[in-house]
Amino acid sequence: MRVYEAIGETLKKLGVEATFGLMGDGNLRFMTHLAHELGMPYYAARHEGGAVAMADGYSRVTGRVGVCSVTQGPGVTNTLTALTEARKANTPMLLLAGDTAARILRHNQDVDQSAIFKSVGVAVARVRSPETLTIDLSRAFNQALAVQQPIAISIPTDMQGLECDADGLAAVKVQASMPSCPAAEEIRRAVEFIADSKRPAIIAGRGAVRSNAREALENLAERIGALLATTGQAKGLFAGNPFYVGSSGGFAWELGERMLAQADLILAFGASLNYWTTRNREMFSPSVRILHCDRNSAAIGALTSADFGLLGDAAATANALAEELARRGFSAAGFRTPESRREIDSFRLDNFQDQSDGRTIDPRTLMLKLDAMLPRNRTVVIDSGHCMGWPIIYLSAPDAAGFVFSNDFMAVGLGLGTAFGAAIARPDRLTICTPGDGGLMMSLGELETFVRYKIPALVVVLNDASYGAEVHLLKNVGLPGDGAFFRDNDFAAIATAMGVEGVTVREVGDLEGLRPWLNERRGPMVVDCKLDAQLRGDWFNKVSPRAAGISACAASDRFWLEESIEARSWSLKPFQS
Repeated sequence: MRVYEAIGETLKKLGVEATFGLMGDGNLRFMTHLAHELGMPYYAARHEGGAVAMADGYSRVTGRVGVCSVTQGPGVTNTLTALTEARKANTPMLLLAGDTAARILRHNQDVDQSAIFKSVGVAVARVRSPETLTIDLSRAFNQALAVQQPIAISIPTDMQGLECDADGLAAVKVQASMPSCPAAEEIRRAVEFIADSKRPAIIAGRGAVRSNAREALENLAERIGALLATTGQAKGLFAGNPFYVGSSGGFAWELGERMLAQADLILAFGASLNYWTTRNREMFSPSVRILHCDRNSAAIGALTSADFGLLGDAAATANALAEELARRGFSAAGFRTPESRREIDSFRLDNFQDQSDGRTIDPRTLMLKLDAMLPRNRTVVIDSGHCMGWPIIYLSAPDAAGFVFSNDFMAVGLGLGTAFGAAIARPDRLTICTPGDGGLMMSLGELETFVRYKIPALVVVLNDASYGAEVHLLKNVGLPGDGAFFRDNDFAAIATAMGVEGVTVREVGDLEGLRPWLNERRGPMVVDCKLDAQLRGDWFNKVSPRAAGISACAASDRFWLEESIEARSWSLKPFQS
């Protein structure tokens, strides 16, 4: 068996069901063998960054290791933004890169790939020899799964044709780790800490999602009378629970912001408790106490100080806490009173003045209409940028696997690739991607990938013909904003030219043009939603540090720019809800 054959055989033995990538001379032999000889699905992207985003999205939805392959040199450097997003998101991923032949000195594509990967915090595995290839590859795969991080491994082209030992395949297997739980004494101390609370609230993060902790956390919450909330990344985890109050932090509903501020105890499970979730504790009462549970000891109290730490898996720890509370006969009403239930039940997301004007549609109205119109069995994928808040707040997800938020690196343009991977992971669900016009322009080539594979995904373009965050930040500091505005592209026409169905939306009635496609989804659909760039999301002041307070401009209460771009006249002012 040759090395390039053994790569595919090893991945097959590890149970890999889908791979993503872009071929070049550094990886074409083993990827072709894997796809054509072994029959493993391989999805070819238009850009290496898109390929990594696809593997990232696939992993986030399935919980499995995402597998991606690129060629050497520029193939590697093209991955870096998406790879950094995956690293910051703690996505288990195996990145297989080709590498230049050692016998060719000063190859044009020769770079220190290990140093490049390490520069963005990605761990590097090494193939020691052809004889150890299967073991080295298996070890890298299991390392990615164990540490929940991308692992990169480079394989020189001149090694790929060498003979290797097929006997090593017998030792290849997935090594699943057992969920960890705090010691019994720590559980007892934590229960005493919890029992003192009158108004507890649980905030679950991505670690709780990966732990499949919904049932365990809901049981714990019921026993202690806790509200349920999530971080922005874990939306959907408690979908449908009557005591779920939305996200904590910048994308909080007004309901959740009000009720979480009344809590005297926050129990955080699998959440980093970063600034965007807690605003340095300013989201909560000054006297609130925080219990922080995480499987990574370095994460406990690292970003927001905690009063009590528990090292363990979210589900296992929540179950242990509930069992100890039950053993003691403890239960409490906490927030779970008729008054609280009425307050939650009476909350409405449509409590705003619609700003649609016939030329542009209010994105809140747009999202609520889409939420009612689209199938509930869906996967919602959010790109980064100012537009991200509208779907996060106003578009629902059926469960945690149905929500993917590509924002850990705050890099615009990764949503489309991430959505493709999510669609491959759950073909039974309608994948909905909501990029801004800037994000779509950065990744436009991947629309063709959706067409090529006939993926019936819905791309809802939130098109304000600008980089919205920069528009508002420039305004805040009194600087000219012409560099943040662009021409109003007709994305429906662009989509049609690429073989994608397209609809333009300026008012709610235009969404009726989407119904024929919903009834018979044969490929992707692009909905070009025209937004007014003056609309500033309420969340923007929350998630952008000091966004509202850094203006040095005396005219900050009126907009500072009137600009005509391609016959489009701009007269912008702050958005009033």
